[in-house]
Amino acid sequence: MRAVIDDLHHEGRSESRIAIGLLRDALRSRFQARGMPHNFRLLATRTRTSVATGTLPWLAIVPFLSYVIGRFTLTSSSGAVESGYPFQLTLLRTRVVSEPGVHWVHPTISTSTWIVGGATMFMDALFSLTLLVLIVGLGVLRYGIVREKGQNRRSLYVLTWVPVVVVVVLVAMRVAQGFLSDGSRLGPNDQFIDGHTALAALMGNFMWVVAIGGWLLTIVGVAVVARRANLPPETLRFGRTVSVMTSVSLTLTFIAYLVWGVAVAIQNRESHVAGSIVATYSLHDVWLPMAFALGLSCVTSIWGATVARRSWRIIYSQRLWDN
Repeated sequence: MRAVIDDLHHEGRSESRIAIGLLRDALRSRFQARGMPHNFRLLATRTRTSVATGTLPWLAIVPFLSYVIGRFTLTSSSGAVESGYPFQLTLLRTRVVSEPGVHWVHPTISTSTWIVGGATMFMDALFSLTLLVLIVGLGVLRYGIVREKGQNRRSLYVLTWVPVVVVVVLVAMRVAQGFLSDGSRLGPNDQFIDGHTALAALMGNFMWVVAIGGWLLTIVGVAVVARRANLPPETLRFGRTVSVMTSVSLTLTFIAYLVWGVAVAIQNRESHVAGSIVATYSLHDVWLPMAFALGLSCVTSIWGATVARRSWRIIYSQRLWDN
C-alpha cells in the first residue's frame, strides 16, 4: 500500500486526492463486498445483517410519523370543530356533519384537504400491511432459530418473544385500566368521582413507559439476533423478501408523506369559502425535519434490501449451503 501511494505521489497526485480515493474505494469494498470469499457462513451473516438494515429503519421512524400525522382537527364552515380519525374525511368530496341545535349539513371538503385525507389513509394502510409482514417475518425467524438450535443460544430465541410479551402486557394493562375506571362519573363540578381514576391515570402513564421500552428493546433484539443467529437458507430467503417489501413500503410512505405535507401547506394558504371543511395539524411545523429523517431511513432501508438481495443471489446461484 505504501509503495502504491509513493508511486501515485511521484506521478503528481496530491496527498488529499490520494486519501480521498483510498477512503472512497475502502468504503466501496466494505459496503459492496465484491471481493469477499464465497463462503456460506460469511454471506449468511451479511444477508442477516442486511435484512436487519432493511427493516429496522421502518421500526425506528414509523412511530414518530404516526404521531405527526395522527394529531389533527377538522373544522366545518360554520365553525364547529371535530376531532377524529382521518377516515372521517372519507374519499368522497362531501361529508355529513351533525351540530348541536343545527340541522344536518353537508360541507364540501376542499381539494387539498381531500388529498391530505387520502395520503393519510394510504400511509395508514401501508403501516398495517408492513406490520403484518414483519409479524410473519418474526415467526419465520423464530422457526429458523429453533431449527438450528444446536448452533444458537437460547437467549436469541427469547429475544424474538419480546414484542409479543410487550403487546400482551399492554393489553392486560389496558383491561386493568378499564376496570379501574368503571364506576366513575361526573360530579357537579365536572370532576370525576368514585372509581379509581387516579390509579387509572397512573396506569395509562405506565403503559407509555412499557410501550416505549418494549419498542426500543425490540429494535435492539432484532439487531442482536440478526448479527449472531445461525439460520437455514429458506429463512434467509424469506428475510430477504421481508426486507425488500419493507423498503418498498417505506419508500411509498415517504412519497405519500411529501404529498401530505405539500397539501397541508397549500390548504393553510387557501382562502376558504363557505361550505368547506378543513383539517389542521398541530405538528405540521415538524414536517421538514421529519421528511429529512424519513428520507434518510428510506435510503438506508433500500440499501439494506439491495445488499440482502445481492448476498442471497450469490448463496442461491452457487448453492453454498452444500459446501
